[in-house]
Amino acid sequence: MASDGLFNPQPLIARVKMLINLQLKDVLRREKLPVSGAKAALQERVIDQIQLYVSRGDHESYGRLRALINEPKGPPTPSPVQPRTPQSGVPLPPIEPTYTLPNGHPRPPTFPTAMPPRPYTTALQPRFKDSPFYTILEPLTPVVECKVRENTRDQENVKIVFRKDLADRILSDPSLKAMVYCAADPITPYTLADIAFPYQVEIKVNEDEVKANLRGLKNKPGSTRPADITKLLRIRADYSNMMRITYALTQKKFYFIVNLVRQHPVEELVARLKAGRVITKEQVTREMVSKAQDTDIQATSSIMSLKCPISTLRIEVPCRSTICTHNQCYDAPSFLQLQEQAPTWTCPVCYKVVGFEALTIDQYVDDILKATPRSVDQVTIEPNGVWRQTSEDDTRSQPKGGRASSDDDDEDLVEISDMPRVASVKNETPGPMMRTPPDSTRSGSTSARPSLTGQKRRAEVIDLSSDEDDDPPRAPKRQSVANSRPQMNGLTNFPSEPPRRPSYPSSTSFQLPRLMQPNSRATMNPMAPGYRTPQ
Repeated sequence: MASDGLFNPQPLIARVKMLINLQLKDVLRREKLPVSGAKAALQERVIDQIQLYVSRGDHESYGRLRALINEPKGPPTPSPVQPRTPQSGVPLPPIEPTYTLPNGHPRPPTFPTAMPPRPYTTALQPRFKDSPFYTILEPLTPVVECKVRENTRDQENVKIVFRKDLADRILSDPSLKAMVYCAADPITPYTLADIAFPYQVEIKVNEDEVKANLRGLKNKPGSTRPADITKLLRIRADYSNMMRITYALTQKKFYFIVNLVRQHPVEELVARLKAGRVITKEQVTREMVSKAQDTDIQATSSIMSLKCPISTLRIEVPCRSTICTHNQCYDAPSFLQLQEQAPTWTCPVCYKVVGFEALTIDQYVDDILKATPRSVDQVTIEPNGVWRQTSEDDTRSQPKGGRASSDDDDEDLVEISDMPRVASVKNETPGPMMRTPPDSTRSGSTSARPSLTGQKRRAEVIDLSSDEDDDPPRAPKRQSVANSRPQMNGLTNFPSEPPRRPSYPSSTSFQLPRLMQPNSRATMNPMAPGYRTPQ
């Protein structure tokens, strides 16, 4: 751009956005430009004329147009504060630019038949919260205001044009990205806004849909990332890239803007952490001793895990926040990768809200990691700060003890339902007890788990059959049933005769098992040979 210190078009362009239609038409008539079209088309023509004079270096024409814009004829502008008109040849006082036009080279005035509306406003310029992953360099588009649409849908079109020098920078530097930012109403000049997109929104760049997560985490404000559209843009000088924003069912206003940002990878942030402040070993030990000397607290040894609570892998770069009171650390690369995907910035140990500036490397834990082999997952910390490696037997006993207890419980459940030697009693079971699972069904479940046959099961079976000495042995039949898989019939153990009344006392009737096989109802099959209705 051929501008020097006498040209400062940004405040003048901001002034154009405050003019009403009558004032815009008056400026266009004095510049001998067409006055037809919507307000957005009128503003576009005036802005193009400003850029044309700046590119030519025409001080006289630029000063004349600036005077027309600052002192327009017609009704006053709705802005309560009128900018002071500077003397000719003196630049306007610098104010905070609301946006930067990406088209540095002039374009001749165009008069389209239907110019898409561009409802951006300079009074509501969102200022977003800082992120260690992105540094906003300059805006590439004006702010686009999306109106409230409670029952309908709407769309806004935005043009993205690159200057030649800017296009060359983006092509030569892969860390430069074009990203879409959005903030929800209300926004003020004094507060920092979170990135928040409408719940139902679709963004297309050059008719290609932007594949990005625009919602973030549920009930977690600020967990949304800006949408990267760099790969969808045709980064060429003076090429008009079109971005279309389609949204619906919004209860508030939203403000879109495309910014040129510099992306900082996780590796760069980890290097910054290593080069920054650290928590020394002496400081950690001093804090432990101070806590141990507290008379209200009985200090004992504690176990410190060397695994990251996020990745469950061994910590490589131990870090924690300075606002946290615990000594447990987490892996810095894992934590930063998680925040890059969903920036909640909460401590994974105590769930306090932390920031990147508060993260520090813990040298105490770093020395432990360097002094222990990679197979060690935890150490024991004494109240005076001295640590020792936890024995491997203690490390293995905790998970194994849990599994052994669960296996014992599982075996007890099987023992209650698996009684293979009840066949001698089952043949004399009275009719009302025909719902008891047959021996073939229960023996089949026992054969499926032969390793669970223990001493407790044998003692229980002997107790049930000890008072039936006169029963004929059923060893052959038990063998054939045990070797067979449990089927749906379960009728091989039934005698050819109908069941008789029991001859043993009622107190010896065996107990119904708690766990019954699904096929135990086969004993009620009326198609079984010799079946009679129970009396």
